[in-house]
Amino acid sequence: MKICDLTQIYSPRGGGVRSYLEAKRKYIRDHTPHEHLMIVPGARTQQVEGGRTRLWTVAGPLVNRTSRYRWMLDLPALLRILYQEHPDIVESGDPYHAAMISRNWANRRGSDFYMFYHSHFPDALLRTVLKFAGSWARGWVERVAGDYLRNMSQNSRGVFVASQHLMRVLSGWGLQGLIHLPLGVDTSVFRPDEGRREEIRERLKLPPDGPIFLYVGRFSPDKDTALLLRAWLKIAEKMKGPWTGVMVGDGQMTDLVETFVRHNPHMRRVPYLKRPEDLADWYRAADLLIHPGRWETFGLVLLEAQACGLPVIGFRGGAMDEQAADLGSWSLERSSTGLAEAVIRKARDLSGADRSRATRYVADRFSWQRTFARQMEVYERK
Repeated sequence: MKICDLTQIYSPRGGGVRSYLEAKRKYIRDHTPHEHLMIVPGARTQQVEGGRTRLWTVAGPLVNRTSRYRWMLDLPALLRILYQEHPDIVESGDPYHAAMISRNWANRRGSDFYMFYHSHFPDALLRTVLKFAGSWARGWVERVAGDYLRNMSQNSRGVFVASQHLMRVLSGWGLQGLIHLPLGVDTSVFRPDEGRREEIRERLKLPPDGPIFLYVGRFSPDKDTALLLRAWLKIAEKMKGPWTGVMVGDGQMTDLVETFVRHNPHMRRVPYLKRPEDLADWYRAADLLIHPGRWETFGLVLLEAQACGLPVIGFRGGAMDEQAADLGSWSLERSSTGLAEAVIRKARDLSGADRSRATRYVADRFSWQRTFARQMEVYERK
């Protein structure tokens, strides 16, 4: 069986979708006899890798020069690749125009088409529309989005959804064929190493006194970076004693983050880390991961952090709830003040038991092997 994954939501500089696709390729190569084909945006249309796990890029312009996301525009080339490769399974990682073209191709050529609902795209529309049109437009945007997604799902074999929260939202919009498929984490990389924790902190030039609060991810509006910066200021106002805030990543708001760090002595910024092993050391060194996102569909970074024994703090009431080992410590108020107060409360009570609980929670519930074994069962079901 030849399985094709294609998506617009792909950056060579990381992100949850890229992590999912790379883990899936590895699983197919190491645990199945199947072939895997990945089609993502790139600077030009070309075959980049061959063999049983092939990679094609389809030409498109940069959407953001820092994060390196592109928009796949050479759609005739996309069709040529599909006709040349003729996959048995086509899975689109987003609901945009390339998904429509690949769905239509699959339906005509007798291949099975699936979607993976990685990004809750109506939220992106709402952030833009509400800025200019006001709150009255919310219902209109959700109706349009629901109609569009319902049409896509009716012409597919199924829609993979990582969280039960989004399963309920999409079911309420009338989508058919929803398949709950939580994501996983590579615990051979993301794992505790308590014996080396002090040595890691010293190597990373972290101060010996006070807790280390960590953020990992893109610096962008959809990741609520501005809210996080406001939360850092409130933590500085309320926190007694020394502490350090570290922001790891890049994105369209990097200049703003750099300016903020220069003017706030508690803060430090670390550029995007390409090697997962390097990122794992930051998780091991920190005392608490802060995730300000209110729009996340899953929150893969939460699994990585907790797998390393790092407790996490975020906002309750969204898709990330299902990934939290200690949801009771999260903020009910979805604001910078609520986030800052939750961080300070948790920092007072941190213990080794929190780290052990976080590790066990992920080990017991989430693994890429579990994710993809379940997905292969779905694919093979006729």
